[in-house]
Amino acid sequence: MEAEDLVTVYTAANNIEAEIIKNALKNEGIKAFVEGSYQAGESGLVGIPVTVQVAAVEADRARKFIEHHRKHGGGLSHPPHKPS
Repeated sequence: MEAEDLVTVYTAANNIEAEIIKNALKNEGIKAFVEGSYQAGESGLVGIPVTVQVAAVEADRARKFIEHHRKHGGGLSHPPHKPS
């Protein structure tokens, strides 16, 4: 895996949650992207994951940031994505 490859660090419940997390990561200096927002927003489609992705080199830092805010009332209600 290359340092620039994107990896999923969070699976969100919806587009809004994913955008909030993406923007929080951006404020921490971590460039993040939302994947699946267009498909999940289509009417009638259920169960399409909306994920937040970052460069592989930033993945650990991003996961720690998300976990910290989730545990300390930062409004992140779902656990970060755990790669298999």
